[in-house]
Amino acid sequence: MEIRALLDRMTHEDTRREVEDFVAEQGITSFDEIAEVIATSDDGQVVRSACRAFSMLAAGDEVYLEATRHPHATVRQVAASMFRGEQALRYAGELLPVLADEDHYVRREALWAFGTMGPDVLPLLHETRRTAKGAVRRGALAGIVEVAGPDALSQQDRKMIERYIQVKIEEEMYGTEEMHLCGGWYAIRTEDQNAVLGVCGLKDPTPVTKILGGSAWNNDHHAWAKEGEHVRCARVYVTGSWDGWTLVFGEPFAHGTRSVPEICAVLSAVFGEAHYYGMSCGDGWTAWCIAEGGEVVRYYDASKPEDQIGELDVEDGRGLPHDWSDENEDLDDIWATEVAEELSVDPTYFEGDIEGHGVLALTQCGRTYGSPKGFLQI
Repeated sequence: MEIRALLDRMTHEDTRREVEDFVAEQGITSFDEIAEVIATSDDGQVVRSACRAFSMLAAGDEVYLEATRHPHATVRQVAASMFRGEQALRYAGELLPVLADEDHYVRREALWAFGTMGPDVLPLLHETRRTAKGAVRRGALAGIVEVAGPDALSQQDRKMIERYIQVKIEEEMYGTEEMHLCGGWYAIRTEDQNAVLGVCGLKDPTPVTKILGGSAWNNDHHAWAKEGEHVRCARVYVTGSWDGWTLVFGEPFAHGTRSVPEICAVLSAVFGEAHYYGMSCGDGWTAWCIAEGGEVVRYYDASKPEDQIGELDVEDGRGLPHDWSDENEDLDDIWATEVAEELSVDPTYFEGDIEGHGVLALTQCGRTYGSPKGFLQI
C-alpha cells in the first residue's frame, strides 16, 4: 500500500506532517516498510516513531488484522491496539487467536480490545471456552474476566480457579513478592481478619494470593469508570496477619464518603491503633494518618498540607514532600512507605511473620452491582 495515498487521506495537519517527515527521513514508500522498520531497527526512537506512523496512517482494518499475525511481536502489539469498541467487536472472531499470542504485551493489547467490546462478545468467548483447546481456550477465559469480571465465569471455571489459587497460596508462603503501590491502604493493629471484615461491613471473602489481591486493588483503583459504575467501592483486599497488623487495600466503607481521618479514628477506637498510608506511581503524592484509641495524632496529605494534624518523631530531620521552602532544601523528603516501615509494616515487600492468607471481600456495592471487570494476575 503506497504511503502517499495514505498521507493524502489524513485530515489532521500536524499528524500528517509528523508521519510525512518520518517516512521521508527513512526513505519509506510503502506501508509494509514501516512494519519492517519496527521489526529490524536497533534505534529505540526510530522504532517509537515507526509505531506512531503505523497507527496514525489508519491503513484499514484488514491491513491491521493481517499485521496481528506478523512475525515480530511489536508489530503485532501495535496492530492489536488499533481495535477498540464496536469496530473491535466486528472482528472478535479474528482477534481470538491474539488472546493466545506468545508475547505478553500482544496478549495485553488483545485483552484491552476485548474489554472494550462489551457484553455482546461474551457468547463467543464462552463458546470458545467450551470448544477450543490449548492457549486459545485459556485466552478466552482471560477475555471473559476482562469483559465482565469473575461473576461471568462458569461454575466449572470458578472451581478450577479456586483450586489453582489454593495451590499458589501454599507456594507463595516461601517467596517474597513486590507489590506495586499506587493508592491508599489501611494498617490495623490486629491479627483478627474476621473482626476487620465485620467492622468494615465486608462480606463473601474469597481467598487470594498476594499477587491477586494487589492486582485487584490496582485494577480497581486505576479503572476508567463511567458515572454511576461501582468499581473502586465494590471490593477490598484484606491481608492475613502480618507482624501483628492486618492491611486493608481499597475503600473499606461505601463510596469513600468518610474522610481518611474519620475512618482511622473509627478503626482505632475498635482495635486500638489504625493507620492510613498513600502513595502514587504517577506523581509525588503521598499521605499518612495515625490514630490511637479513637483519636487522630497525625495526619498529613501532600495534596492538602493545610489540613495536617500533629507530627511524628520519624519525620525529624526529613522534609515533607509539599514543602519546597529554602529551609528544607537540603532535607530528604519522607514518604509513606518509610513511615509505614517504622510504625507498622511496609507492603512494598511482604516479608516478616505472616499468618493466614489474604481475601478479596465485597462491600455493599459489590454485593449489589457485582465484582469489577478486568483480568487479574494470580
